[in-house]
This record gives sequence, structure tokens and C-alpha cells, in this order.
Amino acid sequence: MKRKVQHLFSALTFAGFIFIAFGSGDDVKDDASIEALANESISSTTQDKTESIPDQITYLKREIISIDKGVDFSSYRSTVEATQLELVLFAAWAKTINEALTSHNSEVRTLGKELENKVKNIQIKEFPILRKAYQKAIYQKLWEENIETEVIGKKYKTIQFTGGYFANNGNKAQTQEALSEALKMFRFTKVNYKWYKYDDEYTYYEMDSPNDSELMSFK
Repeated sequence: MKRKVQHLFSALTFAGFIFIAFGSGDDVKDDASIEALANESISSTTQDKTESIPDQITYLKREIISIDKGVDFSSYRSTVEATQLELVLFAAWAKTINEALTSHNSEVRTLGKELENKVKNIQIKEFPILRKAYQKAIYQKLWEENIETEVIGKKYKTIQFTGGYFANNGNKAQTQEALSEALKMFRFTKVNYKWYKYDDEYTYYEMDSPNDSELMSFK
């Protein structure tokens, strides 16, 4: 994936933009790495849960109680990697829920549905905050590359990139090709590319991203 991105953006002065926004580099991860981390996290969080129904019930109840007490998401705010880790948490919950909903045990299914409702409500609240945090995390380094970013709308569903690099239509198309999958993971539905602040004829791309309430999946 990195090779593909580097091929699309051969200009070294712009490499920093792609590495930060797309999720490559030492301190952030691309979407394939996020999926691997999700699997690792899921394995870690469920390692004490056996296949027995009583243990599965205990695990589900513990997750529900934990959510009811309140989850502190503040640690998922400061860096791109941190925002990605919240996606991993959502994916871990999704796996637990999907396993419960397909169980032959009615209590497990009931608890799975309860957990599903709680996680969906969390995601509806968290994804707008997460999109804003993602934009803030990449803003400073993109600003150093003379590219400004902002998120627009009540739920921050639109992300906007502004910089002279986007005076070229080919650069817009290549950037969108490279970033679209990463942005979809954060459930952005629209991307604007302006080459200066007052560009009224800017290019935009609409993306068919999942709703904020949809359980997380990297497939």
C-alpha cells in the first residue's frame, strides 16, 4: 500500500501529506495495519473468554456494565494513530456482537443485541468527535506543507483540503484515489479540494461511507 501511495505522489515535498493523512509512517498506520491491529486487539480483549456459553454471557455482561459506567475516549484524540485505535475498539466490539447474535443460546443473543444498541449509540456520538480529532491531528503537519484542512457540517461529514497543490486537477484525482479508503473508515461522506481559500469552483468527491451507527468493519 505504501508503494502505491509513493508511486502516486513522487514529489518528495508532498510525501509528508500522504503519510500523515493516509496513515503511513512510524507513528500512524495504513488501513491494512489497522485491520491487523484490530485482530490483535480483539484477540487480546477476548483471550479470557472461552467458547462456553456461561463465559460468553459473563463477558457480554461485563462489556455492557463497562459501557454503562462510561467509557473515557479522551486518549483517542491527540494523534492520527490514536484516532485509528478508537476504530479498532469499535471493531473489537463489532466482532463480539456478531458472534453473540449468531449464537444458538437465546440469552447470549439478547445480550448481544443489548450490546449492539449501546455500541451503535456510542458510535453515533463519537464519530463526529473522532472526525474532528482526526482533522486536528493532521492539521499542523499539513499546514507545514502549505495545505490547510477543516471539517464542515454539523456532524463533520465533509473534510476540506486547501492548497496550491490542488490547482492541478490530476493532483486532486490522485489524492482522492489514495485517501478515499482511509477517509471512509472515519465515515466522511464528502471531500473538497480547493487550491485557495476563495476558490468557488472547487472539486469535490462524494463517498458512499457507512452510517455512523453501522458496526465497524475493515473488510
